[in-house]
Amino acid sequence: MVQSFDFKVASVSTLVGIILVSLMTWLTGNDFGSPVFPFMAILSAYIISGMLIGLISKGETIAEPGVASILTGVISYIIISAMAPKCLIHIQGDALAVNMVLLTLNGIILTFAGAWAGEKLQGTYEMKQEETQLIEWGWIVAGTIIGVATSLILSNIIIKIYDAYLTPLFISLTIGIFVTGLIVGLRSPGITVKEAAFAGILTAIINLDIFKFTLDPDTTSLTVLSLIGTLILGLVAALIGGVAGERLQVNNEE
Repeated sequence: MVQSFDFKVASVSTLVGIILVSLMTWLTGNDFGSPVFPFMAILSAYIISGMLIGLISKGETIAEPGVASILTGVISYIIISAMAPKCLIHIQGDALAVNMVLLTLNGIILTFAGAWAGEKLQGTYEMKQEETQLIEWGWIVAGTIIGVATSLILSNIIIKIYDAYLTPLFISLTIGIFVTGLIVGLRSPGITVKEAAFAGILTAIINLDIFKFTLDPDTTSLTVLSLIGTLILGLVAALIGGVAGERLQVNNEE
């Protein structure tokens, strides 16, 4: 059964998220010269925000965690910039924007994870087998694992040949995400293109994290535009792979 968007749940979660993010920034932002630990503390606020959605909402929630986490990220960016914590004193301009966008993207992922955990606690997922779930989270997790593994293997090969340039790494990411969509579409029962799309975006964000913290810690290559482009690339590659996988599945069944 399709459920309408719950504005009350999304609003409460957004408010709680903003308060917790601001609190975590205030508690840890001035005690560290690097943003790594404060960012980890801030991400915990997104998890709690998501859990709140899962606990107080009825049924499965997809739109509410997404909207709440995006609003929390946008408003928190303004608040954190105004607070100017010491951990961000050496990060300015586009480098700061890249870090904040990555923080928000990871916050969105963890808000969904928190919502899933909250719904587990609420008992939403204790349903009869014949009931249809809105989205198959198991295939999203499986597809993401496959996509990240494939991308990393290809990235290591490409780095060995071409060095750590951004364009070749994007090629490996595209192939990895396409394989993600293809396998999800081919092996999962029914139509699971939306699961392939979710897995593709999730794979893109995780790969951006790996690139940022291992190959580009000072953010000399990544820009906000490249972050947005990577997300679009992940979505498109996963959708193409998912549709191709569904077609192969149909052909195999005939």
